[in-house]
Amino acid sequence: MHTRDYLFLALGGAVFFVGSPVLMLIIDALWPQSFLPTVLAQVVGILCALLGLVLCVWANVELMRRGRGGAAVLGPIKLMKETEHLVISGPYAMCRNPMHLGIMLYQLGLCCMMNSLWTLIVPLGMLAFAYGLARFVDEPRLQRDFPQEYAQWAQRTPRFLPRIK
Repeated sequence: MHTRDYLFLALGGAVFFVGSPVLMLIIDALWPQSFLPTVLAQVVGILCALLGLVLCVWANVELMRRGRGGAAVLGPIKLMKETEHLVISGPYAMCRNPMHLGIMLYQLGLCCMMNSLWTLIVPLGMLAFAYGLARFVDEPRLQRDFPQEYAQWAQRTPRFLPRIK
């Protein structure tokens, strides 16, 4: 990976892990509304946020190590080098979009820690964005570049929510 790739990872991290909390603080200041008992909100929030962060880091490391590329490719806009290999190990063995799941869990954790009902719009917006990105950008590219391997992986691996066995 090149310096540009690492800079984009840092920028993406800042947008999702700094920008979304700032947006949530603004939403909470405008429309405060709690939705959970305080202690439960804190415990659930910390667990979700930590799990989300771990999942995001793990997914990025797996993409860089095994795929030899990154996740910041938006169709014709290549912000990072595309992966050279289909990554189906690590968190990608559990779901096809663990990075998106991690971001949503992190944001959901923040909502709980803030105990702010209206901030839930941020992870719901992320879900809509992630679904569209996965369905209309990532999946067609992976089907094109890794047709047989992707078809097998997609058949046995859920898009977002891991199967509990």
